[in-house]
Amino acid sequence: MSARSARAERMARFAAEVDWSRVTSPYHAQRYGPEVLEQLWAPDHSTAEGALVDLHHASCGDGSSVLAAAAEVLPFLVEAARDPAVTVRTEIMETVTEVARAGNAALTARADPVLEGRWRPTVAPAWPTAWERAVDPLLPLLDDDDPDVRAAAVTVLAQAAHRADELTARFRDRFGNEQNPRVAETLVLAVGELARHTVERREEALAWLRQRMTVEEGEEPDIDEDVDAWLEWMEKPRHDVRLQAVAALRRALPDRPDPAHARITADTLLASPPLVAGSFERYRSWPVDVIVDADRQLGDDLPGRLALARGLLRHDGAGQRGAGLRVAASLMSRWRSAVPELLPAVAEFTDDPHPDHRASALRVLAMCGTAARPWADRAAARLTEDEEPHEPARRYAVWALSRMGDERCVAPLARLLTVRGSGFGPWPPSPSGRGWDKDDLNFPEALAPFTAHTDTLLGPLLARIGAAPTSERGAYHGIIGRWHRDGASVVPRLLELLESPDPDEVLTAAHALSRTGPRAIAADHRARLRELLGPPEFWADSARIDPFRLRLLTGDDEPVLALLRSPEESGYPELSAGADDGARIRACIALGPLAAPAADLLRGLFQEALRGGPEHRSDASKDVVRRARALWRVTGDAGEVLPDLLELTGRSAQKGCRTPGGVQALRLLAEVAATRPPVVERVARQLHATAEERLGRGNRSDAMEIVRSLWELTRDPRQVVPALNRLVRICPPPGRAHPTVLEPLELLAEVAAADPESVAPVTPALRALLDADERPVAHDHWRAVMEDDALCAAVRAVLDAAATGAEEGTGEGAA
Repeated sequence: MSARSARAERMARFAAEVDWSRVTSPYHAQRYGPEVLEQLWAPDHSTAEGALVDLHHASCGDGSSVLAAAAEVLPFLVEAARDPAVTVRTEIMETVTEVARAGNAALTARADPVLEGRWRPTVAPAWPTAWERAVDPLLPLLDDDDPDVRAAAVTVLAQAAHRADELTARFRDRFGNEQNPRVAETLVLAVGELARHTVERREEALAWLRQRMTVEEGEEPDIDEDVDAWLEWMEKPRHDVRLQAVAALRRALPDRPDPAHARITADTLLASPPLVAGSFERYRSWPVDVIVDADRQLGDDLPGRLALARGLLRHDGAGQRGAGLRVAASLMSRWRSAVPELLPAVAEFTDDPHPDHRASALRVLAMCGTAARPWADRAAARLTEDEEPHEPARRYAVWALSRMGDERCVAPLARLLTVRGSGFGPWPPSPSGRGWDKDDLNFPEALAPFTAHTDTLLGPLLARIGAAPTSERGAYHGIIGRWHRDGASVVPRLLELLESPDPDEVLTAAHALSRTGPRAIAADHRARLRELLGPPEFWADSARIDPFRLRLLTGDDEPVLALLRSPEESGYPELSAGADDGARIRACIALGPLAAPAADLLRGLFQEALRGGPEHRSDASKDVVRRARALWRVTGDAGEVLPDLLELTGRSAQKGCRTPGGVQALRLLAEVAATRPPVVERVARQLHATAEERLGRGNRSDAMEIVRSLWELTRDPRQVVPALNRLVRICPPPGRAHPTVLEPLELLAEVAAADPESVAPVTPALRALLDADERPVAHDHWRAVMEDDALCAAVRAVLDAAATGAEEGTGEGAA
């Protein structure tokens, strides 16, 4: 049969045997047809891979559910995986594995407690039958010539829980004849996966896995007596799968940890890997990723993992010692008690002959922050090129001292500010940028502790700002703003720069000064700054000074007022001509009563937004709130906006409005209501009810904003503490998307200072966070200790505020 005929036959079968109305993308309206399956046979690998991606999404979306398309296309995915002409056979089986895993997981998935049972993964009704029928056609792939295909077949069949007894026996038989080490390892892991579901052969499977925790070398024949026997012995499969056997048993018996697992794992990793079948060489050391993964398999066994880490750190092999540093970092990122246990041994590596080990050790010291201060001298001894020729080690020495708050890093930081490609970024890493393979060095966090040294650091920082891309300058301006808030004297130096003949230096100083607070500090430089005036921008243009920034710096209202006037009247025709409604509204909010001539304009814009239209699709849109705020600021009359805000927020609550504008409307309502005591109680009830509704839906962001407004309006702990208690329990730890648990803790500290007794229901849970050994943050990344320290500091702030308030109350009572 020609290739064209084979293609035509497949297309006909695909068209007739697949209900294509079910094969759709879960993310958009796209429907697929027979060609998406036929493309799996494309000789061009990228075409076949693209078709598989489409089929993957149609079958399980993001991997959390099994969609209707999965059962429709599964028989043909299996057919393609069996055809040697297909170039994406292993990728097809990886897709089938992911769909099967999603199906298995959905059967035992618990409802998300935050969403109160409103969502859980689902499985299309036709999937279980289709999956049962797919197993037999997949079995021949266990004997495929390609070891990658064999390994993929083992992995996908390990998901066939309904055939667990039969498959465990088949996998064990296959293991005895398997020549490829990776396939052998996969077979062991698969037996562990299926042993959870076996009925008749469960004990056999577990016993077999326990046998695999030893290496069956057998007696080596004497090569001088019988060369053929020795060669046969050499070729006999004797795979060292001890690590995989431990992982498989932990998977099969998750609730029955065995102390032998840690011992065997340590014995395996601390010894040189045994002879591999068919090879005349031994590996010099285990790969780092194998060691780290094996350590991770020990799970909650802290004593076993500590023993392994100590053994690795003392090992003769450089590879094992390097892996030991990673394992030690992993343990310290998870358990607080691991720091005093392992950090002294890690600190010894700062003098190691291997430069990568020195760099890794210094990075671990940096990770531990203030806990590493006893070893600050070791880091300080690695700051210069004469002392440390390895540039990454010098960089981490600076970072470590900065994290410890040790001023010996100030001069090196000043130098690094002037170096392009210093390794330090302009921003702290985002949550998605965490991990052992990510670098978290950044100037904002490195420079933050050194407010007392701005005389050394400010000049180099200003030079870096001048040379930096415009997209990075805001980060550096923020450093100056933080120094100012912490008490540093940065304003005089910046004011001096405003007299510079270089416009770039003036702009750098002006943008930095704008981060030091909303007050006119550069009034004497008004004329100079006006020369650099530009139109208002949503994002600050580092090449100009917009009217709002000029007003902040100098108190000069005229350019902002010009946005409300005609070009002929304003004195700044370019600003006036380019002003739109957004700029005018922003000007009114900034100017307040000074913008009184624009009150009628604002009333019209406010009513226009209330009526809605194509540009105002939501009753609680941001436009409504922004215009209401401007009108209130200009007139000072709550009656101008209060009735409409009450109606608007009430109507939005009835509709279950979830737009950002809905929360902003409530926040503005609370702000306005504070000036009208008769409506405070009514607005407080509305805020409280909306906060409860948002918490019920797991909407932490909205709930946090509303609870903050409720506290600002009422100052009544009874209104907010229960909600804050729930937010502390459901908000993610530091380092995640806002709001993290730090935000409700910060507000709790404020409440505790006002009424210490009100936070009593929360304090037991907070003390438990401090007393826990396992850090209540995400583990296994360089910033875990930093984030845990931030969490502990926030918790202590609440407890200290409560304790201080209680003591003051006792003192007043005694007086």
